[in-house]
This record gives sequence, C-alpha cells and structure tokens, in this order.
Amino acid sequence: MVPILAYTDNACVPWPSLECGVSKEELSTPTAKAIERMISIEKWRFSWTLVATVASVLTLVSVVHLFLFPLVPSFDYFTARQQIQNSCVPIKESAEGVTNRVWENSPPQLNLDHRFPADLHNAVVYRNAPWKAEIGRWLSGCDSVAKEVDLVEMIGGKSCKSDCSGQGVCNHELGQCRCFHGFRGKGCSERIHFQCNFPKTPELPYGRWVVSICPTHCDTTRAMCFCGEGTKYPNRPVAEACGFQVNLPSQPGAPKSTDWAKADLDNIFTTNGSKPGWCNVDPEEAYALKVQFKEECDCKYDGLLGQFCEVPVSSTCVNQCSGHGHCRGGFCQCDNGWYGVDCSIPSVMSSMSEWPQWLRPAHIDIPINANITGNLVNLNAVVKKKRPLVYVYDLPPEFNSLLLEGRHYKLECVNRIYNEKNETLWTDMLYGSQMAFYESILASPHRTLNGEEADFFFVPVLDSCIITRADDAPHLSAQEHRGLRSSLTLEFYKKAYEHIIEHYPYWNRTSGRDHIWFFSWDEGACYAPKEIWNSMMLVHWGNTNSKHNHSTTAYWADNWDRISSSRRGNHSCFDPEKDLVLPAWKAPDAFVLRSKLWASPREKRKTLFYFNGNLGSAYPNGRPESSYSMGVRQKLAEEYGSSPNKEGKLGKQHAEDVIVTSLRSENYHEDLSSSVFCGVLPGDGWSGRMEDSILQGCIPVVIQDGIFLPYENVLNYESFVVRISEDEIPNLINILRGLNETEIQFRLANVQKVWQRFLYRDSILLEAKRQNAKFGRMNDWAVEFLKLREDDVFTTLIQILHYKLHNDPWRRELVHQKKDFGIPQECL
Repeated sequence: MVPILAYTDNACVPWPSLECGVSKEELSTPTAKAIERMISIEKWRFSWTLVATVASVLTLVSVVHLFLFPLVPSFDYFTARQQIQNSCVPIKESAEGVTNRVWENSPPQLNLDHRFPADLHNAVVYRNAPWKAEIGRWLSGCDSVAKEVDLVEMIGGKSCKSDCSGQGVCNHELGQCRCFHGFRGKGCSERIHFQCNFPKTPELPYGRWVVSICPTHCDTTRAMCFCGEGTKYPNRPVAEACGFQVNLPSQPGAPKSTDWAKADLDNIFTTNGSKPGWCNVDPEEAYALKVQFKEECDCKYDGLLGQFCEVPVSSTCVNQCSGHGHCRGGFCQCDNGWYGVDCSIPSVMSSMSEWPQWLRPAHIDIPINANITGNLVNLNAVVKKKRPLVYVYDLPPEFNSLLLEGRHYKLECVNRIYNEKNETLWTDMLYGSQMAFYESILASPHRTLNGEEADFFFVPVLDSCIITRADDAPHLSAQEHRGLRSSLTLEFYKKAYEHIIEHYPYWNRTSGRDHIWFFSWDEGACYAPKEIWNSMMLVHWGNTNSKHNHSTTAYWADNWDRISSSRRGNHSCFDPEKDLVLPAWKAPDAFVLRSKLWASPREKRKTLFYFNGNLGSAYPNGRPESSYSMGVRQKLAEEYGSSPNKEGKLGKQHAEDVIVTSLRSENYHEDLSSSVFCGVLPGDGWSGRMEDSILQGCIPVVIQDGIFLPYENVLNYESFVVRISEDEIPNLINILRGLNETEIQFRLANVQKVWQRFLYRDSILLEAKRQNAKFGRMNDWAVEFLKLREDDVFTTLIQILHYKLHNDPWRRELVHQKKDFGIPQECL
C-alpha cells in the first residue's frame, strides 16, 4: 500500500488553521498584515475531476485506505476522571487498552491544587481569566499540552437527483437537495405557492393582518409583495403599510393607524405630483423633491438599498457563502463542487487548493474506481486537529437558510447588512449572537466532517429568525399554536430532532448528551421539547427555575406555561451541570475600543451605581405589565430612581452618586465607564446589561435570583461580580458602600481580564477577512478588533467543551470508546 497523493510540502506546516507562509503566531494574534498575507497567498490549483480521471486511466493497483491505519491507543478516560478530578496522573494501559485499568504502582500524582493555587475568591487564573478552581486548575495543567491527532475526513461524492434542477444545493454527503424558497422534492422540481395573505373575509377583503398584507403582486415563491407588471418599477417592494390607507392620529403625538381593509392603490401607483406615489416614482425626481411619495413605503427587503430600493447590494448569508457561492436573499447558491449552508464543504469535484483552513489535509486517499460520471465515490483525507471536534449538521434549509431567505425585514435575526458600497453595517440586533456563533463554528479548526470521531454535534436551528418571523407570512403562522411563538419554535426543534434521528446514527450513542442546541429567545430553552433535554443548551437566559419557576416574560406570545407537558416535559429552563449561558451580541464599536473605556481607572469612575433602561409603568413610556422584569426594575426605581416618574417623584433613597433612570442617555457607554457598579437586571427574560457593564469595565451588580449569567457556571463570578438577592434591593447601596477599596480594585481588575470573552471577535474577524479579500479594505472596526489578543466568546466555549470532554460525569458511563484524544496520559 502506498499513498497516491501526499500533501506534505515541508514549507507548509500541517496545522488545521495554517496557511503556507503564515505563522501560528500570526493566526493566533492576527494583524492586518497577517490577513493580507493569508489572502494573497498563491493557490495550488488541483481539481478533483483531474485526480479522478488520472486515477481511472492509470488503473492503479493499490490505494491507501486511511481507515486501516492504526491510531494511537484509546483511553477509558471516563473512569479515570472519576478518580483524579484534581490531578494529572500517568495511566498504565492493559493489553486491551480500554476497559481494564491498572492503577497500582502509579507514579506520584501531580497536585494541581499546589501548582495552580486559587486566589482569595477561589478562582484560578488561566488564559487571563478567573475560572472556578476545579476548571482552571485542569485547564492550566492539561489544556496547553493537548496534542494534535490524525483525523480521517470524508470528502463527499454522492450526487443528487437532476442536480437539484438548478433550484437547490446538493448535499454530497447524503445525496439530498436543499431546495430554495418555493421549491421542494428530491430534485427541487416541485414548485410551492406561498400566499402573501390569509384568506379574505367580507370585513377584511385582503385577509387579516400578519406583518405585511399584499395589495399588489405577490411573489409566491417567497411570500413577498412587489409593485408588479404594469408599473415603472415592478421589482420595488410594497411592504407593510405601504399599500393600505393610513389614518392620521386623532390626538397630537399619537401614532398613525393602518386600515388593513382598505387598499391604497391610487397613491402607490400614481406619479401625479399632487399625490404621494411609490411604484412609478423616479428616484432622481423624488430626491429632487419634484414628486411626492408615500412615506409609509420603505425599502425593507434584503439585497436592496436606497429610499426607493433602487440600489442592489449584497444580501446577508451565513459566512457570505465562504467565497464559493452567491447569496440570494439569505440562501447560499453554491458553486459546483461545494455545498453546506455556507458553501464551506468541498465535494470530490472541488479544487483542493480552495479547501478551507479547517480541512487542510496531510494525505489523500483516492480509490482506484474513481470516475467522473454518476456518483463519485467518497474520498478520505487525513487532517491533523486538536480536540474537541465538533460535527455541524447540514440540516434542511427550513431550519436556517429559508428563514433567512424569506425575511420581510432585512434587519431580522442577522448581525449585519451591507451598504451601497457593500461595506459591512453591523446591527444592534441582540439575537445576532446566533449568526455570529454559527459562522464561527462553521469556520473553526475544531470542525469535523467525521461524525464517528466527533466529540460534540451542533444542531443549527436559527430560532432567532423564528422569533422575529413567526408572523411574517401565512406559511409561518403560529395560528395552529394559539398564537404562541414559543410553541411554534418548539415544533421546529422537534422536527430537527426527528430529522437527525432519521438520517444520522449519532444521537442514539449518548441519547443526545453530546449534542448542542442554541436557544436565543428571551427565556432561553424553557420551551425545548422534552426529547432533546439531555443535550447541552446554549442560551442567554439561565433560569434554573429555583425561584421563578414559571414563564416570566411579559410578552404573551412567548409564554410557555400553556405548552403541554406531553410536548415540553417538566424540565427547567437551564441546567448548570450541562448547559451554558453565552453573551448577547453587541455591535463592533471602533470609537469605544479606541477610547479604551473598559480600562477607565478607578479615579475616573465617579458614579457609585448606574442603571439606564425601562423602569416599568410608573415612568413615561414604561412597560405597562407588572410581570415585566419580574418586577425587579420597578423595585429598584422605587428605591433609587434619579429621574421623576409620572407623578414627579424620585426614589425613596435617591442619592447624588446613584443613577437609576429611564431617560435615554446620549453618552451611554461613557456613563457606564464612569461608574464603579452597574445594574444587571432582567427585561423580558435576559437583557444585554451584563455585556454593557463588562465591555465598559464596570463591575456588574446582578439582581435576578436563581438565574445564571454568561459563563457563571465555569468562571468564578465572585471575583468580578457583586450578586445580591431581589429581597436585598432596599439595602443595595449600603452593601456597595460597605465594600472596601481593595475589593473594588480587585473586581475592577478582573473585569478587565474577562471583557474580551464577551465579544464575538472571531465572527467579526471572519467578516474583516472577507472584506479585505473581496474589496481590499480594512474598516476602522476591523483595525481595532485586530489589536485584541485575549480569548473571545467562541474560544471560551471551545475551552469549556475541552474541559467537558474529559470531566463531565455522564461521560464516565460511556465505555469502549476508542479515540485518540490528544491528551497526554498525565492529564487523564
């Protein structure tokens, strides 16, 4: 047996994230120069079609079968961890090497308690963050010595029926089509007609209100409304109130109202200067104020910009299709030879020189029966990787791509859009974290295509889109769920579970314990279907239900109390033993980074306590529901309100150096950075106040009982946070004034150590690289983010998975696992 093809150029280090000529140091601490070098590297052109053809012609006698290569002996690490939770111990292997342990005559244990002592709050600093002692000691002692392992990756070669008829993308692993919006079937040849409107009634001739009702031309492939034929601009959207009569307010300052029973066709079709027009209005004339137009009309659909949607721009897709496809309104239309939600997975027809960094092979196995007609056989590649290894399911598009493609409002569930120069415009959409995380894991060196060797499995359901799109069009309606978005979303997750059960073998090996799901909703995984509760949940709302043991949201459509236990089960919203709270998305702000507000020293922090936000019904424009914020914000305002409520009263204990206000600040970030303590209180479930505090270097004061914050079950919160109970609110300021200066300085210093772990830097730098590669530009936000060096959200998650891989109690139950974990024996 000899290798047919070896990719072992000594100039290229076989490291998962390494491009030829770029050092590991440059990749781990990227600079603009490093990105430029990665982009400008000369590509090695080598087509799989050519490889297959050559293999067929030569009719080679022998082929390297990589699956036959012996791997490094496996370890029964589950039993080992039970006996040495805080020590690194060499292990003697038995002849079987799996189930029989020989612990006698072991060398002396390495005491991690002694080598990595805890600080005064029982935290161990590792990678510049205060971890809980048991986690920090293990990571400090064992994470840094983890080694690469040889991993066999499969390059898919299965074909799809009719090549998906040009209306979809072929998954070459399964041989199944991912069909574009409006198409279905094995070959995407069946056309679906999505109605824009609900059935009409005598009272509502266009149907009842959804988000938008279409009075003109409905594109039934996407359920989106346009001006249509016969108009000057047939592709101009007619979204929301644009096509219906708008009634002026009855009282000054009141909002306008839309009469959804009466279309406004005259005013959107006309070009008469005396009436507001839309579908026939020439943009230049409108901008020159030569003709009026209807103000309620707007350019809401993705891929269009300008007041009259006259400027085509890039749509937002996952990883912008990785440079191997075209983004069509949110769905990646991949180039030949590529597939996946972001076109990042190469098939046997791809060019090997264009493979992503996480799939750079050392050796390729090309079977002798390879051919270029029909189903190409799968190819195998050996890649060197570090665990943990994560397999990302390429789910059917209804769980991700279709939710993006049919958006009625371009800002829904994405963290960025594009301007007329196709420059990145970052959004303030808090739910944008789901997109950022998804992009990072798809481009991560820890990603694998080999499910048999994977340590974890990520199931990508974009519930952030379901949240914002639940009433977007009739085909997404929550009508069958009594209007509950929570119930509708539960159904999406259950269908995703049923899909992976039917098409993949991986769930049953651990009953889903090694699977990861992301729930971005205000109340996290409270509404998760009972079938998947064994899995790890990534959430923003870590409610253990120890005190607030019911739905706490003030928004009725998100309430999950009415979901039957036969569907939901009786689980809590969050289990700190297996789940993790991730930070919310915060848009990159070059000014804030340049100003280094997070590093503002103690002497410049004049305000003792600061909170700015909605304080409930007692204040102008406050939320009227008594359940809003579980009443916590209202209690805080009652005691310390620093701006008058509707009755003109201040809080009972208001003080000059305590700010609790509902008045919007013009310098919010500066206000936070000039404060010592900042309030972290719930909103409709989670809010972004923890991130606001940490990112401006302010000590978070957490007031929400039984609810975990980002990383709270793995980082030592006592070392950089003050947590008080909801009942202690009347004594809050006395508690804060009682902290001595040493404690304050200690916590401020630790906040500065962890703040970058609340940034989705990896996803932001991926976008910076794309902008540089396509347009040769480096935006100011990219320059500032390239200066950052500490671990971000995604790196922190990988470290946590690494720890879980070797320390979770449930893994001790698994036996006969034969994997090379890349961890030295002394750490097992």
